[in-house]
Amino acid sequence: MAGQWSGAGATRSRQTGRPAAAALALLTLLTCCVRCAEPTGIKPSNIILILADDQDVELGGMTPMKKTKALIGDAGATFVNAFTVTPLCCPSRSSILTGQYPHNHEVRNNSLSGNCSSSLWQKGPESEAFPIYLNKQKYQTFFAGKYLNQYGKKDGGDVSHVPPGWDQWHALVGNSQYYNYTLSVNGKEEKHGDSYEKDYFTDLITNRSLHFLDDRSPQHPFFLMLSPPAPHSPWTAAPQYQKEFNTVKAPRDGSFDKPGKDKHWLLRQPVNPMPNSSLNFLDDAFRKRWQTLLSVDDMVETLLKKLESIKELNNTYIFYTSDNGYHTGSSLKHRPCSHHSGHLRGQPVCREHGRPVLPPPDGSLSA
Repeated sequence: MAGQWSGAGATRSRQTGRPAAAALALLTLLTCCVRCAEPTGIKPSNIILILADDQDVELGGMTPMKKTKALIGDAGATFVNAFTVTPLCCPSRSSILTGQYPHNHEVRNNSLSGNCSSSLWQKGPESEAFPIYLNKQKYQTFFAGKYLNQYGKKDGGDVSHVPPGWDQWHALVGNSQYYNYTLSVNGKEEKHGDSYEKDYFTDLITNRSLHFLDDRSPQHPFFLMLSPPAPHSPWTAAPQYQKEFNTVKAPRDGSFDKPGKDKHWLLRQPVNPMPNSSLNFLDDAFRKRWQTLLSVDDMVETLLKKLESIKELNNTYIFYTSDNGYHTGSSLKHRPCSHHSGHLRGQPVCREHGRPVLPPPDGSLSA
């Protein structure tokens, strides 16, 4: 990833540079977190990685997340010119886990036939994913949330498959849901219903991470990867947030509802101009996406308070990012999966308490 930095830890910036994989930059930073303590014998820093699902940047996807911006971005560093390797969930997540581009890990799309959580993936790239190396460094590892789109399916090892390197495993079977889903809990099937108190998935991820922190061994560092469903469809917000942003509409700037007559054939398919029914749908989807993110914002605040209460705040790196971007109304109506910069753009934020997060001398990370 190459790009400009901003935030309390940023000292320089660069406006230009070749966009590479945000995943590779994350792995570089994770490696630093582990290795920087090795010569001194000090316990390595703890790491928390929060991975949202389809959260955009160019449409203001971070706007509703005031707590996250204040607690992580403003207090640490923001990668303002970051790009994912692909605008599709499973290939992008596979790159985050391995540090490899899709042409190397060979996950081509979100299907089993496209190598998403397939047996070939499990025998190959997954067996060399970064949690394995953290585990070898005596990190206590915890995963909760959406893993890969085809994870847990019968043709992909079923729920009994727990990827190597994870001490605690609470993974969603299939794609993002907020209610009525199935989890693999350390290889055992666990079904959930539609009770907000018991089942709302973002809150469940938060609560189980808190239990993990209570039960951890203070003698060893920990790594948490939390992957909430927001703001992916079906855009089901927590009850207390379902009336928020009622006057907000999808942005009308840029390429919104613009004809694609001189563009790629795929961009020429939608009806133009869009009918009112489509515009109303886009506005509703846009509001609901923001509503679901408010629970993720609560997650971040809750985690930081917990770290403070167990006296680990000053020794923990916290990363917040997304697997890819999204768009509403810009040529293809609404979807994450087109190879335009708006759908590849991400804006990871990072904070490490006790030590400033500093960029390299030229202000960028290149992979």
